[in-house]
Amino acid sequence: MRVLDCLSGSCTRPSCDGCIFRPVRSLRLALKSRAIKKSDETADAPVGSWERSELVTPTVRPTPEKHTAPKKRKRLLAPREEIAWFPIIKPELCNGCGDCKVLCKPGVFELGEPDPAGIHRPKLIVAHPYNCLVLCNRCVPICTSGAIILPPKEEFEQFVEYID
Repeated sequence: MRVLDCLSGSCTRPSCDGCIFRPVRSLRLALKSRAIKKSDETADAPVGSWERSELVTPTVRPTPEKHTAPKKRKRLLAPREEIAWFPIIKPELCNGCGDCKVLCKPGVFELGEPDPAGIHRPKLIVAHPYNCLVLCNRCVPICTSGAIILPPKEEFEQFVEYID
């Protein structure tokens, strides 16, 4: 309550020496002096001072340019069915959270068989392995349990050509 008293100016203490609310009082005084300066400026202004006689051009701030490299598209040099790039899920590590299923737009992952006891969530499986985009590895860091494994990228660079 003392903070509000100090901020509103109704503090009953004779002095702020040793008071822990001294910064609050200095803030109040600064705001008060600022308000007084504003009212003094508007009181001296002649009628119609809000109208500007000269034409004012708005200042245009230059927008910072993003220096992002153009995204290169990939083109496969072999039929997708001949490229063995797809994730493998370790069932002993999978906790069934489903983050990979939500993230993967091509729909590679699906829920597996439900737990017969009904205690644990169903594990995820790779239902559509050839829907996986070659050299895509977005699902690996999103997996909280570390159950997703992809083959080494170096072995599959030969199947992809980058075009502009």
